[in-house]
Amino acid sequence: MSYRSPAAATLILLFTFSTLMAEGRKTARVEKLDTSTAGEIRAGSPSLSAADTCFVTDNGVIVYRIGQWVIGQELYKSFMDPANSCPDPYPFTVTEVNMPMYFADGTQIVVSVDLETVDYNTVPGCTVPGIVLSISQDYALEVPAGGGMFNIWIPLDTPVVVNEPFFAGFFLGNVIDPAAGAEVLCDSVPVPCRSFNIWDESIGWIDLVNNSYYNFPGNLAMEVSGIPGGGGGSGDPEPQAVLLSPFPNQVLYETADLWAWDSSGSSAIDFVSFEYSGGGAFQEIGRDYDDYSSLRDGVSDRPSGNGLATTWNFSGLSEGTYTLKATIYDTLGRTSSAYATVYLEPTPPIATITTPDNGDDICPPDTVIMSSLDEDIYFVQLYRAAAQSTYSAGLISMSQLTVGDVNGNPDDGNLAANGEFGTYYSGPVAATVAMQAWNDRGITGLVAGMDTRETIAEEFAVLFKTRENLGTYDEDLLSGMQGYSLDHGNTLEFDFMRNPDYYEIRSWVEEEQRIVILGLSGSPAVYLVVDGFRDWNHPDSNQTVVVTNPLNGTIVPLSMRRTPTHSELYFGISWQRIDLMVSLLARGWAPERTLVGADFNGDDGWSVSLSQNGMVEGSLYFLQSVGRDASSYEGSMTTLVKYNCTGIYPQGDYDDNGVADIADLYLLVNFLTSDGPAPEGGAARADANCDNYVNITDIVYYVNFLFGDAAAPCY
Repeated sequence: MSYRSPAAATLILLFTFSTLMAEGRKTARVEKLDTSTAGEIRAGSPSLSAADTCFVTDNGVIVYRIGQWVIGQELYKSFMDPANSCPDPYPFTVTEVNMPMYFADGTQIVVSVDLETVDYNTVPGCTVPGIVLSISQDYALEVPAGGGMFNIWIPLDTPVVVNEPFFAGFFLGNVIDPAAGAEVLCDSVPVPCRSFNIWDESIGWIDLVNNSYYNFPGNLAMEVSGIPGGGGGSGDPEPQAVLLSPFPNQVLYETADLWAWDSSGSSAIDFVSFEYSGGGAFQEIGRDYDDYSSLRDGVSDRPSGNGLATTWNFSGLSEGTYTLKATIYDTLGRTSSAYATVYLEPTPPIATITTPDNGDDICPPDTVIMSSLDEDIYFVQLYRAAAQSTYSAGLISMSQLTVGDVNGNPDDGNLAANGEFGTYYSGPVAATVAMQAWNDRGITGLVAGMDTRETIAEEFAVLFKTRENLGTYDEDLLSGMQGYSLDHGNTLEFDFMRNPDYYEIRSWVEEEQRIVILGLSGSPAVYLVVDGFRDWNHPDSNQTVVVTNPLNGTIVPLSMRRTPTHSELYFGISWQRIDLMVSLLARGWAPERTLVGADFNGDDGWSVSLSQNGMVEGSLYFLQSVGRDASSYEGSMTTLVKYNCTGIYPQGDYDDNGVADIADLYLLVNFLTSDGPAPEGGAARADANCDNYVNITDIVYYVNFLFGDAAAPCY
């Protein structure tokens, strides 16, 4: 009986511990899973389009987690039959394997996956793992601190085509810290000969629901994704590559989101290869076999997906002009390439604000501390802009049920159930609301004089292929709006960000005055336009974001929260993941900001003093740092803070125990010399001598203060 092939030879090192591991498993325990929300840990980007992808699993609803079982350096197997869940399943192209797990806390795991045939003969009447078909490379992954349930998706190095049921394997290649509380999950229906585990060849495979150690109450939770039916045939059109990001002539700083798209609509796409050239031969950046992109149809529950995309860190390259190339390959060997010329700045002139942080209270006079990796940054400026406790972009909402008409009666609801298309129109409606917002701000040409909003939405529906696909893909949304803008005066610039947090969304919408569309996955996957924000941070750490609701044409406040891996909005009756935000900004649009000050010498770090002048107690403020380098390239970042002096700490009381003493000196020394925690109230309080720099002289000053030779520290 095969269990891993030569790549698993390292497992032999484990065998001296096999007895201990076997005995330990007899103390396993079962607990009911207390959440249905799962984070995501990926060793790559998801693949395929929603129309092509089929998810295969042998288990039902996940009910239990098994504690005190997982040790590491072990392999799990689950039976998979695409015929149980996929129409026209074979040949089935397997691309990824997922094993959901639960962790009590963060840790590192080393993971790989494999596929094996089904052995029907070795154990009469029982299916067991057979011959190895494929083994992926090892991936070192970080489980976020705080733990929780996670879907751990690992791609096969090369997709594997199967024509019958198979076993999927998930290998934990390192010993896992017991404090991490790693647990596998299962359903509530134990079926023998379906779920297996091995940690010692001398013991061999054990059936997880029928063994002498501990019987699971259900089948092991695992799944695979892939393309049924061979991923398309000769009738599929040839791929047509489009490079959605970066944009031509864009200046890129340190990292870039590369995003390609096949505009042909082929169901036979295999992978994309991203490459770069600085004038010579092209060098490959990476490949993505997973072109899954969420079809946001306003009806269905859809998982998140980035399409054909990857993130490129080019910090090791020289600054200069480069050509990027995206080549899309289909399963028939046909290719198509798209190009963009960009300028790379590996060490960006971004002055990162290290103090204060987003959400902090500040009490001027204060010092804003910044840092930069740019070797030739020339100077740093700090700007201030007031933020509103209740902000609205003044959007006019629109119901998707006013469009998508087929029968000539636009007032009958245009529901999908009536054979019409309005139910699927959240994408066209969001784009229409966004265009109208810029028209209302005085950007002419986006809306023709005789156009109604319904006419514009129908135009977007054509550009987005909304009726054809019964929903809108992110790629169609972005490229369609770009095409619309180009045909209507080319007055708008577009940008996007994946997995944005609250402060990033608020900065784009309020401080930079962009119009922002959010793409949600979950139930239902939908597009919303951000109108504004209410109040400040809630006691439960959530915030309130106000959006247009295309399902009924209202503007509604929604709660927003941050998980370890992404942000979510509570839309409808559930928390839904924010996959994407796309922004529209008029060319040359310049929001008003107040210059606070500048620093022209970074030898002792970058900092600017923030005075009370013009600021109001209890108000919110955006602080924007702008760095410029010797080549006149510019980078910026924004922090949102609250002017709040009601919680002033006693001068020199860094640990907030009500008194300034030797313990505060130890905290200050540890912070400045050993990366210890900052003083309560923020790192700027460590500026004991008020010279606007946080350095060793503040320790000397504090010692003198304790011995009565200096006045109390500034903060």
